[in-house]
Amino acid sequence: MCAVKKWMVVGNLILGVCLLGSLIFLWVNHAGEKRGQEKQNTLNCGQEEGAADTKDYGLFGWSDQVVTDQEQWQELLSCMEQAGVTSLYQSFSQESLDSGEAESFVREVRSAGGAIYMLMGDAQWAYEPEGESLLREVQRVVHYNESCKEDGRIAGVMVDVEPYLLDEWDGEDRERQELMESYLSGMKNAYQYAASEGLFFWACIPTFYNSSCQEVLEELIANACDGVAVMNYNRKDEYGQMAHEVGYAREYGKKVRCIYELQEAGKHDLEEINTYAQEGLEQLWLSAEGLSRQFGYEGLGFDYHYYEPLKKMLREEHNE
Repeated sequence: MCAVKKWMVVGNLILGVCLLGSLIFLWVNHAGEKRGQEKQNTLNCGQEEGAADTKDYGLFGWSDQVVTDQEQWQELLSCMEQAGVTSLYQSFSQESLDSGEAESFVREVRSAGGAIYMLMGDAQWAYEPEGESLLREVQRVVHYNESCKEDGRIAGVMVDVEPYLLDEWDGEDRERQELMESYLSGMKNAYQYAASEGLFFWACIPTFYNSSCQEVLEELIANACDGVAVMNYNRKDEYGQMAHEVGYAREYGKKVRCIYELQEAGKHDLEEINTYAQEGLEQLWLSAEGLSRQFGYEGLGFDYHYYEPLKKMLREEHNE
């Protein structure tokens, strides 16, 4: 009888240890889940706030004044840092390229972690199937790069040729077709030359080529650029408006950018639905987060159009 009681005591002790172990396991597991949820909530909070530095943003700069005025460099670099800008598409005058001012500017931006592409474009270039004018502009970059040290070189070009601004675009179907064939041919020639010189070649395009000339759009992405920057200037359907472009970019292994407009409504026939001037940068960043998740394409990036309105918006948001 004593032996039985002894084994009962031992059994109860074992059972108690097992129950205690189970309680400890459940508590540790719950605490781990709680910490994990708190961490996820923190991440989600950051996403909801739309932190710009979680994305790859580019910035258009149409004025050459910032290149030649060293006092403006720090202001530009500050804007780039605040807005998460890692690529700058900048216009350069020939004078700035020849004088050494451009090299100093490029070196400054690159030392801050930004890549620089020369911004260029004219609707009239679409009339040239050999791409003579565009080729001359790309050659300016090549000659500039040959004359300076590696840390002052330009990575490539952003080509903004807009054939839809020409009369032939609104003419007969045949007129538009010939215009777009000429445009595409010129872009191909310039792209091949840029590639031979080690320059990245961006093509800036509207959202409506998929409905007006889809074959040209596919051929442009497949064989006439390294990436397309889509002027996605309507907040109604930002996903659908560039779904074809992202699809082709994915298919052909090219980069693709979603460009956001920042100019105020009323300028250049812009309406409020076309710009984030009133919505603010937080809403823009949330849009970028959403498009990143929807497309799920690592080659997708985002751009601001352009430097002056971005600078104004950052000042307003910081109450400067």
